[in-house]
Amino acid sequence: MSEIRMSAATWAGIGTALGCGLIAAVGIAINAPLFALTLDDTGMSATEVGFLMTFAGLAGLLCTPVVPWLMGRFPVKVILGGGLLASSAMFLLYPLTDNIWVWTAIRFGFSTSLTIIFVASEAWFLELAPAHLRGRLLGLYAATFAGGFGIGGFVIAQLGHQGPATPYAGAAIMALATLPLFLFKTPAATRPEGAEAHPSALLTRLMIAPALFVPAFAMGAIETSAFNLFPLWVREVGFEDSAAGYLIAASGLGNILLQGPIGMLADRYGRTRTLLSVAIIGFIGPFLLMAVKSPTEAYAICFLWSGCVTGFYTLGLMGLAERFGKGELAGANAAYGGSYGVGQLIAPLAGGTLLQTLGPSGFLAGLAVIALTPICAIAVQHQAQRKS
Repeated sequence: MSEIRMSAATWAGIGTALGCGLIAAVGIAINAPLFALTLDDTGMSATEVGFLMTFAGLAGLLCTPVVPWLMGRFPVKVILGGGLLASSAMFLLYPLTDNIWVWTAIRFGFSTSLTIIFVASEAWFLELAPAHLRGRLLGLYAATFAGGFGIGGFVIAQLGHQGPATPYAGAAIMALATLPLFLFKTPAATRPEGAEAHPSALLTRLMIAPALFVPAFAMGAIETSAFNLFPLWVREVGFEDSAAGYLIAASGLGNILLQGPIGMLADRYGRTRTLLSVAIIGFIGPFLLMAVKSPTEAYAICFLWSGCVTGFYTLGLMGLAERFGKGELAGANAAYGGSYGVGQLIAPLAGGTLLQTLGPSGFLAGLAVIALTPICAIAVQHQAQRKS
C-alpha cells in the first residue's frame, strides 16, 4: 500500500514540475515579443534591441549558480512559488512606465525569477523520473515546456503588444500557477549538501562532462534569438506583426508534438544518434526559411525546425540524468542552466547585429551555424576519448 501511495506522490511531483515548466514558458513567450516589439516601436535598431536583450541572458547566468544554494536551504515548492509570484509582479510593473531602461531592468528581474523556476523544477523532475521512462518523460517535459511557448505566443497574438492587457494577462497566469504547488502531496527534492550546495558545484559538474552541456548552449542561443528577434525578422520580410505571435505558436506546437517521438527515438536508438539527427534538421531549417513567400510557409517550417531544436534540451537533460546521481543533479542542472544562459547572453546581440548588417538571410544563417555546435562537441569528445 505504501508503495502505491509513494508512486502516486511521485507522479504528482512529476506533474507539478511539469506545470512549473509550462507556466514559465508561457511567461517567456509573452515577454520576449512584448519587449522586442515595444523596443522596435521606439525606432531602435536591431543591434540595439539585441544588446538590451542580452541583459535577460546575463540575469540567468548570474543567478543560476545560486540555485543549488537555495535548494539546500528551502523546500523546492517554496522556491518555485516565490519565483512564480516574483514573475507575476514583474508583469504588473510593465504598464507603470514607458521608460526603456526601466523596462530592461524589469526584464532582468523577470529573467532572474524564471531561471530559478527552471533550474529548480528541472532538478526535481530529473530526480523523480524513473530510469526506464526517462527519455519519454523528458520528451513530455520538453513538450509541456514547448506548449507554454505556444500558449504565450497565442496570448500576445490575440492581445497585441500595446496597452496593459498582455502584461496583466501574464501576471494573472503566473500568480494562479502557484495554487497547484500546494494542492498535492509530493516527494521533497533532495537537498544538496556541502560542496554540492556551493555555487562552485556548477563549474565542477561542467568540467566533468563538458559535451553534455553544449546542447543547452545551442538551445539557449537559438531559442533566445528566435523568440526575441523573429518579431523583427517578420517585419523585415514584410509580414504583419501578428505573424510573430503565430510563428511562436506554430513553433510551440511543433515542440509539443515532436518531443515525445524524439524521446522515444532516444530510448530506442540512443541519445547520441538522435542528437545528431535533430542537429542536422536544426541546420537545414533556417535555410528553408530564407525561401518562404508567405507566413503559412514559415509556420510549417518552424513547426518542424523548432521541434527538432527543442530536442537539444530534451536530449541534454537525458544525458545529465544518466551521468549524475541525485545529490549531484542540482549542481549539474545549474551548470546546464548556466550553459543555456551563456547562449542567451551571446545570441541576441550577435543575432541583432547579423539582422541589421546582413539582413534576414544573415540572421538565419547564424541560427543554422549554432545548430551545428552539438555535433562539434560530440566530435571533440570522441576524438579526446580515442587519444586517452
